[in-house]
Amino acid sequence: MVQRVISLCSVLLCLTAAVCAQPVTGYVNVGDYIVKAGNPNDKTEAIRQAIAEAKSRRFSGLLFPPGEYLVSDTIDISGVNEIVGQAYPSIAQTNPAKDIFYTTYAWRLTIRGLEFTGGRDQVAIGNDNVDLGFLTVSDCRFSYADGVAVRFIRDDAGGRGTASTFCLVEKCVFRDCRQTLVSVSDQTHLRDCWITTKEKPDNKAAIENYGFLTCQNIIGVPRVSGTDQRWIDNYGTLSCKMFRFGGEFAGFTPVVNYAKYVPQEGGPTITLEDCWVSALGNNRRACAIYLEEIPNQILIRGCVLGGVPAVKVNAGLDLKTYFNGARPGMLLFDIEKNIGEFAGTLPEAMIKAAANRKITRIDYGSRQLSPAATKKALAAAVAAAKDIPSAPEPGVMTFAFPPGQHGHRQVTDPAKYINITPKSHVWDLNEYVDALTELNSEYLALAPAGDDVVLMNRIDKGGWPHVRIRNITVDLDKTPFVSWRVKDNGVQGGHHAMKVINNATEEMNTLLEDTSANQYKYYAFDLRKALGIQHGIVNIDLKYYLCNNRELSGLEYKLIMKGDYFLIDFIRLEAEE
Repeated sequence: MVQRVISLCSVLLCLTAAVCAQPVTGYVNVGDYIVKAGNPNDKTEAIRQAIAEAKSRRFSGLLFPPGEYLVSDTIDISGVNEIVGQAYPSIAQTNPAKDIFYTTYAWRLTIRGLEFTGGRDQVAIGNDNVDLGFLTVSDCRFSYADGVAVRFIRDDAGGRGTASTFCLVEKCVFRDCRQTLVSVSDQTHLRDCWITTKEKPDNKAAIENYGFLTCQNIIGVPRVSGTDQRWIDNYGTLSCKMFRFGGEFAGFTPVVNYAKYVPQEGGPTITLEDCWVSALGNNRRACAIYLEEIPNQILIRGCVLGGVPAVKVNAGLDLKTYFNGARPGMLLFDIEKNIGEFAGTLPEAMIKAAANRKITRIDYGSRQLSPAATKKALAAAVAAAKDIPSAPEPGVMTFAFPPGQHGHRQVTDPAKYINITPKSHVWDLNEYVDALTELNSEYLALAPAGDDVVLMNRIDKGGWPHVRIRNITVDLDKTPFVSWRVKDNGVQGGHHAMKVINNATEEMNTLLEDTSANQYKYYAFDLRKALGIQHGIVNIDLKYYLCNNRELSGLEYKLIMKGDYFLIDFIRLEAEE
């Protein structure tokens, strides 16, 4: 029996090997288009024809056989899912002002096994903040880029980043490129790479980070000849682990930070761990991290600091007042277990300034309605509310989330519903905004308006403020549905959400977050499903959120401004239809 099993396994292994040895299917071979294009030297049109064919075949990739491919113009790779090279074919751009590969419509794209030479940006890819995106550049070689070897971009007017896209650069070699990487994504990982820098980068860091960047297992070889050379210009959050910031010709500064701390909420951080730091070739910034601005957190652990201090602060920063307003718990600066003659301390003036900062109530000035202006605006909204009618017809719940809620019809018999109003329950603004040490009352104000409730925004800041409606007793056998409707008062900005908390277990469920343009629908949710309890009496709190923006179209949002308000027609407990 054992011999039979071994024989069967051998057959399966042979079959697997035979399958793997077959030519790659599902790829358009660029070599097939070289002759068709008619220009044996310039391969630009041949590659474009192959891309057009790959785009016409859904889910097709592009295959480059071994060889050299000279191009004279930018190649738009939109619509291709994968670009693969065999034996590192070389794509060389003959026009230094042109990119090589470019697209702003990359959602899930892999580029691997290619060699890029010359041109401006060699791989410039991104999208307009498309959710679930994943961009990979793997096992490639980059040389002599006059711009950036790999640039992750975002195709929108704000240019704020490929925010919802995961970007990965791995197992690549970079040589003599003006810049190695520019990243603007929520998550970019640069790992297992070799970087030899350009000798004279014209005041450009090898890497620029505007989002969240992790660098791991990097060999860095600096070619030192400039006056202000540095590895990374950081405008976001940065983590480096096992990065050899090399010592050739004394090296140069690993990180120059331009990201300023955020007084509350999450802010930028910098972590260097198990790195080798050499930076004496940049005399002005001879340190591991040079601070043009100071982030919320700096951690340097287990590093070798070759004759330089861990941190230097730009002498132009007024540290006496720099940290004023930073909320408790928002600053952390620490170094530990490093070696080097100057490795033991952080700048004393920075540490003292952070520890002795003046922590005050945040003053938003003209961005926030004053108490008097809030009172006046509320009174005007209450007066206007009487002229805004309720929906003429009973509502039907059409929002199909959570599952099982779709189709509940509004109950109109007063004997079968219970109104939840500021007169019957506590509508509380005196707890913290989620994740902040600011009260919801700094953001919101409310007032009854007859049978309605005005919930007004006080501040031009954004965020997720809420009113917590406390101590609601629910008889799940009689009124198991929570329902609400907002009247259409013409306000375009903002959206709303609702969460329910079981006070006995402290468990919380999100019933709804609706960012759509039309939020004046009827909403109803079965609390039995949300709480996982079918019968009996439960005590709940509701958290109703007036949020920052509203989706007017797929690419357009409208922010809520101070003085804007929602007019809540009702929040109720309802019986079955």
